[in-house]
Amino acid sequence: MRQLLILRHAKSSWDDPKLADFDRPLGPRGLKTAPLMGRELSRRGWQPDLALVSPALRTRDTWRLVSRELPKHVPAEFAEELY
Repeated sequence: MRQLLILRHAKSSWDDPKLADFDRPLGPRGLKTAPLMGRELSRRGWQPDLALVSPALRTRDTWRLVSRELPKHVPAEFAEELY
């Protein structure tokens, strides 16, 4: 059976109010918790076949940190429509 996993980006930083929303990085909490989410996905055996990711900085960084914790490489497609 196919499953759809929806994962929101980790906590982003609002330290620089001049940054465009698209360019907001992850905050300290997001940098800490994104790998934890990857480990939890792995623990549950939820290995995606494909990741569809918004091209915004915080979502790309979240996926990078999450995917490092998965047992196998997962290809990612960055889709403007998701931003």
